[in-house]
Amino acid sequence: MRPRNALSRFPMTLFRCAALVMLSTSLAGCLVARVPLMIEAHQAEQRFPAKGEIDSAQPRTLISGGLQRRYWVQVPAAARKPLPVVLVLHGGTETAEAVWGQTSLPTLGARDGFIVAAPQGVNKHWNDGRGSTLAGDAPSTADDVAFLRAVIADLVLRDGADARSVFVIGASNGGFMALHFACQAPDALRAGANVISTLPTAEARRCKPAPKPLPWMSMNGVRDPLVPFAGMAEGEERRGEPQPALLSADATFQFLAQRAGCTPEAQISRIGGSVEKRVRRCNGGATAEQYVFSEAGHVWPGLPIKSPMLSMYLGGANLDVDTGEAAWDFFRRTLAAR
Repeated sequence: MRPRNALSRFPMTLFRCAALVMLSTSLAGCLVARVPLMIEAHQAEQRFPAKGEIDSAQPRTLISGGLQRRYWVQVPAAARKPLPVVLVLHGGTETAEAVWGQTSLPTLGARDGFIVAAPQGVNKHWNDGRGSTLAGDAPSTADDVAFLRAVIADLVLRDGADARSVFVIGASNGGFMALHFACQAPDALRAGANVISTLPTAEARRCKPAPKPLPWMSMNGVRDPLVPFAGMAEGEERRGEPQPALLSADATFQFLAQRAGCTPEAQISRIGGSVEKRVRRCNGGATAEQYVFSEAGHVWPGLPIKSPMLSMYLGGANLDVDTGEAAWDFFRRTLAAR
C-alpha cells in the first residue's frame, strides 16, 4: 500500500542532496535522478482520466541487439483488429513501470481500444543519440531504434497491431528518444509526440526525410530548468556532464511542422490561464500541435508533484492539460485524417 505521506519513502540522502543543492547551481542535476520517486501519480481534482495501474499490463521479453530486452503491454479486450499502438517511453533514471503510472494512456487504451506498450531502456536510460544524460550517468550504447522496431514487430505478430498506426510519446530522455526514433525510423510511425524535451541540433542535421507526412505534437514548459525552453548551447553541463546543443522548443516545433508539410501560420488558443495551444494545418488533413506551458517546467502536464520543494526547482506542474488525453486526441485525429 502506498504511504499517505509520499516523503516518508525517500532516503535521507535525498534531503542531504536537496539541502546541498539549495546552496549551489547543481540543484537540478542532483534531483533529476530522484524525480520518479517524488512524483505522485493521481488524478488532478478528478478532472482527468485515471493514471495507469501496472497490474493491467503484462511483461514481455525479446532479444534485440544481442540483449534480452523487456517491455510492458496492455491489449484491449474484445477490440476489433488491427489495433493502433501507442509506445510510451519513460524518462531517464526511470522504469517502464513508473511511467505507466504517470500517464492516463493505459486507461484510455482500455476504453477506446488501442494497445499501450511501455518499453524499458537499458540501465533506465535510452540511447537517444545525444551521447549524454541529464542525470550525469553513463549514456546507454544500446541500439534502441532497433529495439523499438522489434517491439512493434512483436505487437504486430502476437496481438494484431496495425503497423500503419503506430504512435510514440515520451518525456525527458523518453522525449529525446521519441524524436530520435522519428528521425531515424520515420517509416515506423504514423505520428508522435515529445514532452519536456527538444530536438538536438545534430539530430536535426541528420534527421531522415519522412516517406510520408509525420504529424507531431510538442509539449514544453517555459520554466523548465533541465531542458531550457530557449534551447541549450553546446557543452553546457548538467551534473558535470557536457551536453549537446539543443534547439529551442519553438524551433523544434517549427522543424517538425515543416517536416510534416504544415502551414507556417498557427491557430492559437488558450487553455486555463497559462497554456497556449498552437495548431498548424498539414498535408492530408492532419495537424501539428504545440503546447506551451508558461508557468510549468520539467514535469508531465497533468501530473501533480506532491513535494513543494521539488515543484519549485523543476519549474512547477501544470494541471490544466492531461498529457494522455491531449496525445490520444491528437493521435486519433491523425487516424481519421488519412
